[in-house]
Amino acid sequence: MSTPTTTSTLVTPAALTAEEAATYLGLSRQTLANWRVRGLGPAYSRLGGVGRPRIVYLVEDLDAFLRATRVETTGGQR
Repeated sequence: MSTPTTTSTLVTPAALTAEEAATYLGLSRQTLANWRVRGLGPAYSRLGGVGRPRIVYLVEDLDAFLRATRVETTGGQR
């Protein structure tokens, strides 16, 4: 008789809350909120209409934002 094996798979969510997104980017939640109000920062989605919509960030948008803001070093060789 064989023993059943279980495998666990780490699932990365497609969308993160504002707090999770801030942590992902290494920012404070307030900085991310300020950027959102000013039209800066990564794209986000509003879930729900009336009242207080829930703000979420797609991981692919966070990654795209990081790639877009990447700066190559300009220093010469040492």
